[in-house]
Amino acid sequence: MNLDFSNSNVDYSIPTLSISGVLGLIQKPFDQKGVAEKTFNKHFNNPESQYYQKSIEEICEMWTAKGAESCRYGSLLDDYIGVNLTGTEDELELYKLDNDIDGDERLKGLTESFDNFYKLIMQSGDMEFVDREKTVYYKLDENHYIKGRFDALWRNKRTGKWVVIDWKSSGEVDKKKSPWTENLLGPANIYPALNWYTYTIQLYFYKKTLVDSGYLPEGTTYDDVEVMIVQLPGHVCEGGQNFQIHRPAFPFDSEFLNKVFNFAVKKNDILNKK
Repeated sequence: MNLDFSNSNVDYSIPTLSISGVLGLIQKPFDQKGVAEKTFNKHFNNPESQYYQKSIEEICEMWTAKGAESCRYGSLLDDYIGVNLTGTEDELELYKLDNDIDGDERLKGLTESFDNFYKLIMQSGDMEFVDREKTVYYKLDENHYIKGRFDALWRNKRTGKWVVIDWKSSGEVDKKKSPWTENLLGPANIYPALNWYTYTIQLYFYKKTLVDSGYLPEGTTYDDVEVMIVQLPGHVCEGGQNFQIHRPAFPFDSEFLNKVFNFAVKKNDILNKK
């Protein structure tokens, strides 16, 4: 099924805030130096710790390097998914050769996680892949757009439901609060600052935008669009499989999302004045 993601009706002169920017604005900034100081005090004299005899600056450098490496592998996995969904068998074989999958255990594990999820979603014969990596725009008001790029869009041929999937390959999907877990900011402060909740807001943005901005066929409702967080960690998870499917953290609420978006653009406008 061909959908129009050309965004030919978008007015690019209007200021635009990305959904990742929105998520950053509803969370307290990560205090890397402060957390590194606590890590330094706790682990400096522990020979069994990876932070043994490491300075605060070295700890920060370790975290930065780890983040960059995770981004690199995330990009490699995105490319692999893209070749599987839209490429040919020859292109897939070339990808495997060029990126030495058999010689890179981390990449091999990530790609196997996707392979197993892909087998699961396709085994019924009901699911069809529609599109991936498309940027969509939601016009919040006359002066602001929110935009984002969804990972993948599928359709269930039997039920007619659309399914938006967001791949997550680094870290865990945090669902359990600790005594130190704070809440999100603004209208989102009814929820804890855990990535399960921010991932849900991100996916609900795609759901709302695909319907409200007319990317899906006329007559499509919110109930016709499902969202799914798919964790591809590259190793066996609890339950014995090497991928996990996470449903949303809370029910969809279009008005709540608009409140979150309005909060974010107002905060962003104030911050940009400084």
